[in-house]
Amino acid sequence: MIPLISVFLLFGLNSIVNGFVCMNDGHFANPDDKHSFFQCSFGTPYLMQCPPTLVWSQDKYTCDYDTFQPIISCDDNKVVNCRENSKWSSDGIAFVGQDIKFGSDSLHLGAPFGVFIDTEHGNNIYVADTDNHRVQKFLHGSLTSGGITVAGGNSRGNASNQLDRPSSIYVDKDENVYVADNENNRVQLWAKGATSGITVAGGHGKGKALNQIGACQGIFVHEKTKTLYVSDFYNDRVVKWTEGSHEGIIVAGSGTSGSKANQLTAPRGIFVDQCETIYVTDPWNNRVQKWKKDATEGITVAGGNGKGSDLNQLNFPWDVQVDQYNNIYIMDTDNSRVVKWSSNQLSGEIILGGNGSGIKSNQFKQAHSLALDKQGNIFVTERLNHRVQMFQIDNQTITC
Repeated sequence: MIPLISVFLLFGLNSIVNGFVCMNDGHFANPDDKHSFFQCSFGTPYLMQCPPTLVWSQDKYTCDYDTFQPIISCDDNKVVNCRENSKWSSDGIAFVGQDIKFGSDSLHLGAPFGVFIDTEHGNNIYVADTDNHRVQKFLHGSLTSGGITVAGGNSRGNASNQLDRPSSIYVDKDENVYVADNENNRVQLWAKGATSGITVAGGHGKGKALNQIGACQGIFVHEKTKTLYVSDFYNDRVVKWTEGSHEGIIVAGSGTSGSKANQLTAPRGIFVDQCETIYVTDPWNNRVQKWKKDATEGITVAGGNGKGSDLNQLNFPWDVQVDQYNNIYIMDTDNSRVVKWSSNQLSGEIILGGNGSGIKSNQFKQAHSLALDKQGNIFVTERLNHRVQMFQIDNQTITC
């Protein structure tokens, strides 16, 4: 909760301000502007302004972050892009793995891959701690106090309480943790507080059958339809598993590697929006493909202009995220940078990194995954630096 600070007195000394009449003393929402509120004192309303990016919450009786979920339009042209010109800090803050050393205690990681931000429960951060065969949870309010193991952590193995090089994670609204258990060729579901997981996809060995997963380093859960999406890079396909199903359905890629519109080559990161549109990184083709619901071909929305470091190119993109304004954020791994492509643009913008591979706070070393919190801060995992860095958004560059 954000305390009432930095409010400014705009109007006063009138019994009516902007048509608002005080019925009682206290604080009341401004029906015309969620970023302000009325303070009523002895029958006189005073218009008060919340700090930047905050809105008045009558339930909490304070200015707070906006919990309203914007209406998602399936038409890109109808979305107002509030982050079109947003900027982020050039230097990251490492809240785990600060000494860039491999470790297995609560303050260290071992070659982390996936990262997930639980925006429904206070921006808690989950990390696939790959070489420690566990998933770590970091409480947003005390990031530097260390991680809590919520899945695995019982050495490498294939028992229900074990993981083998987990690579990607998803946390649903009930705080259940889905884990891409890569070397076990399965996806495990660990209910909140559970000491073991259950298999919800794969688990039948490595193979090409629809009840098998060849190798997976990207998962996503579309919670409205209770559908799990698996990016199976070994089989050059994206497969969806509906709740309770014993095999998946191919929804992107032909199952044969290639660069055609209906093909993928070793896909990695995946994002599925509320319209059931799939965004998937196609690293060997140096592009990000967008597959609309029920489509038989993908559309290139980033890269696709050969391997390189120009702004219209990518170099082995590993992960992708899409915000509510349809901005596409790409972990451009072999360029050691994060690039943002606004909808329908022909080139991207470097927003993080791009300073070569290294250990400095403005550099990445084999970064594989990224995630955004509710406010737009970006978190990046680095496999060879054994750390997670947070890059803060400049709130003054958010336009609405």
